[in-house]
Amino acid sequence: MNFKFDKNALFSKCVGLCPDPRVLLLVLVFTILGFIIWTERVITSKSSFATKEAKSCDDDCVRLRDLLRDWPEKKPKAFIHYLVQVARLSKLLKSLKSLDENFNDKYHYPVVLFHENLSANDTHNIRSSTKSDVYFQRIRFEIPDFLPSNISEVVHRTQIGYRHMIRFQSKILYEQPIIRGFEYEWRLDDDSLILQPIKLDILDFMRRRGLQYGCALITKEDPRFIVNLWESSSKYIASNSITPTFFYKWNRKLVFYNNFEVSRLSLWLSKDYQKFIDYIDRLGGIYYNRWGDAPIKTIAVSIFVPKNETYLFKDIAYTHKFYSTVAGL
Repeated sequence: MNFKFDKNALFSKCVGLCPDPRVLLLVLVFTILGFIIWTERVITSKSSFATKEAKSCDDDCVRLRDLLRDWPEKKPKAFIHYLVQVARLSKLLKSLKSLDENFNDKYHYPVVLFHENLSANDTHNIRSSTKSDVYFQRIRFEIPDFLPSNISEVVHRTQIGYRHMIRFQSKILYEQPIIRGFEYEWRLDDDSLILQPIKLDILDFMRRRGLQYGCALITKEDPRFIVNLWESSSKYIASNSITPTFFYKWNRKLVFYNNFEVSRLSLWLSKDYQKFIDYIDRLGGIYYNRWGDAPIKTIAVSIFVPKNETYLFKDIAYTHKFYSTVAGL
């Protein structure tokens, strides 16, 4: 059979039934315009999100994330960090030198320095004095808004800064954008000194052994600085129906001396710890009673971490203030 297409016959049948071509053209134009407007909004929205992300992550933060993208597959994603004060830079440089010579010249982990007010000259001098790859993260200490405005009258002004440090090491640290993407952290203080070469990569050791928390020393805590802290933690355990790992077996006079602290970040970023530290924080004891970050974290570990996933690095030659793993120091 032969079929012949008759466009005139088709058009004659369409008359009165098909839409006006001009209407179709307008519909097409508005559809295209609508698509263009929607596309621009999506792009603007993504750009706005990227801008907010960029504001929360400064140049060093971005540079560190770039480093993570090319991280060696067999090396644990870990960083070493300090909280830095301008007045104590000479101590920091001494600590960094001991870290370089006895560990980081060999293992090459990034070092993050948290600070309030280092100048460009300060950061230059620090970078010039160490072989480690250093990254800076500016922070801002503030009195929590749930505390009364006269807290500085209750707590002597010269002691407020120490309370800020405690709150940072136990809570605010884990809110910093620069730590995202890492698995392990190693905290040192500016007066922490490693006295002899460390014979193994302790961060890799933590990962291979499936450990969550490690330190170099266990010491006695001043009873003045744990008033009601253990009791408040007991109430938290009871009210939340928690079965702690070794909280009830731990000697409450002792703490993990956490100026040398190696830990898995997922511990501190977990919902369990975040809920616990929010509770402790809002009790106000960090500011009123000077609850330290060492007892707070000791308690948290004794609640949430199995004892066999903690480790004491007693073979590392380390000293901090009056305490040392080396006899006679």
